[in-house]
Amino acid sequence: MYKPMEQIEKEYDGQWVFMINCKCNERGTVLGGEVVLHSDKKNNVVGKTKEVYKKTSQTFTGYVGNLPEGLSFL
Repeated sequence: MYKPMEQIEKEYDGQWVFMINCKCNERGTVLGGEVVLHSDKKNNVVGKTKEVYKKTSQTFTGYVGNLPEGLSFL
């Protein structure tokens, strides 16, 4: 089910998320999508994205919320 990014940020704060069918604005900022995977462990999400979703669509994998001290993400 599609959720706007504001709702995803509240619901999955402090977790890694993998989203499909994302909508973006003209600058490429993700506005929302369907959360398929989420976890507080990066490897639980990043390592399983290909297993879960094999179709082509707008996708997003990233951390929601403020990154913990000492963690960076490109």
